[in-house]
Amino acid sequence: MKLNILIPFTLFLFISCQKNERITVIKKDKKELTFQELSNKVFYISPQLNTEQCTAYNDGCDCCDGKIVFLKNGTFISNFYCIPEESFNTGTFKVVDSRIKLHYSKKSAILAPEDENDFDANSVLKLDSIGGGITFLDILPCGNKYVFKSKSDEYYSEDKTTSFEKAVNEYKKNRRLETFRY
Repeated sequence: MKLNILIPFTLFLFISCQKNERITVIKKDKKELTFQELSNKVFYISPQLNTEQCTAYNDGCDCCDGKIVFLKNGTFISNFYCIPEESFNTGTFKVVDSRIKLHYSKKSAILAPEDENDFDANSVLKLDSIGGGITFLDILPCGNKYVFKSKSDEYYSEDKTTSFEKAVNEYKKNRRLETFRY
C-alpha cells in the first residue's frame, strides 16, 4: 500500500521538478546612429582598437593619431599629428546607410616649422589646396557605444579625455588658424 502511494507521489515530484525550458528569442533592435547623436562629439582617431573598452589607441606610431570634432551644423574639423607638423581639415558629414560620409573641403592647413628639420623653430601656417575628397566610415556597434572604421583601417572612438568645448576652444585659441575657415 505504501508503495502504491509512493510511486504516484514520486512521479508527481519528478514531473513537477522538470525544468519547463523555453527557447527565448531575443530580437536586437536595429538602432541606427543619428546625426544628432554624432553632433557636438569629439572622436579620437588611431590605427588600433581595444575591443573590450571600445577605444582607439596608438601604440607609439608617430603619424598615426588625430581627432575629429563633429559640429551641430553638419560640419567637422579634424587634425592629425605627424611630428613636427599638424594638419587641419574641415568638411561636412552625413549619416548614410549605416555609414558616415565625410566630404573634405579642398583646403587644408598645415602648422609646421618652416625648416622641417628644425623641430624647435616657430611653426608657421601653410595652406594647401590639394585636399578634398569623400571618405566613408563604417559604423560598428561596440558594447553600448559606436566606433567607426575607415577603409585605411583607422578607428574612431569617442574621446573621453577631450570635451567638445575644450576641443573647439583649442582651435579658437590658435589664432593662426583664423584664416582657415571652418
